[in-house]
Amino acid sequence: MATASEIKALVETAASAEKFRIGVSNRLSALERGVDEVEAPAESIYRTLYERAEEMEDLIDKEMRALVKGHPAYDSWLCHVKGIGPTLAAQMLAFLLPPKPQFGVGTWFKAAGLAPEWRKEQETFRLPRARRGEGKVQHHRYLRRCLYNVATSLVRVGGFYREYYEQAKARLLRAHEGEDGWPLIRIDRVARWVTVKLLLSHLWAKWAEAEGITVRPPYVVTVLGHDGYIPPPEWSGNGKI
Repeated sequence: MATASEIKALVETAASAEKFRIGVSNRLSALERGVDEVEAPAESIYRTLYERAEEMEDLIDKEMRALVKGHPAYDSWLCHVKGIGPTLAAQMLAFLLPPKPQFGVGTWFKAAGLAPEWRKEQETFRLPRARRGEGKVQHHRYLRRCLYNVATSLVRVGGFYREYYEQAKARLLRAHEGEDGWPLIRIDRVARWVTVKLLLSHLWAKWAEAEGITVRPPYVVTVLGHDGYIPPPEWSGNGKI
């Protein structure tokens, strides 16, 4: 089984390859539109570089798929979730630390910047983000970007988590109808993050179960006293969750 450091190294390499491909693509676009001021640009070289970059990304994706298979969290549960393929799963597992008995899934929420902070000037809770004059953010920005892609995939493909997203969105619409501070785009994004946090809580539980680790119940149950906990959906043996 691949180690977390191996998966992380490959994911970081994939990010570098993607950045290079996008840079070359932007240069090609500039050449095609005639806005690149370089004299006698060797356009064929950029096209070759772009093709090589795509080949590199394909090779990395193939290796990531091979590495993630055999990971306890992926094989036991995550591979059955609709919308979470090997590459997306590898990106998640590369930056999520294994569950530990003394911690809860809230450690993942904080690491990903999904723990809302009270914004005094707005008198509301908002997710942390880089703001001028407030120093560096403490969460892992790449992980949060990855999880946004996870949310987009879950919403796009349907299934258990798409249904939960729709329910969350409907609740938010009812709760904030007519409020200027809650436009439709904010309601959509909050519903997506709520859905991702549910997925993470399920992944925490299933990963711990696969590793034979007993972890404490969710914070919302043990501390806040909520009684509406939603357990992880189980794979029936047919199709995806």
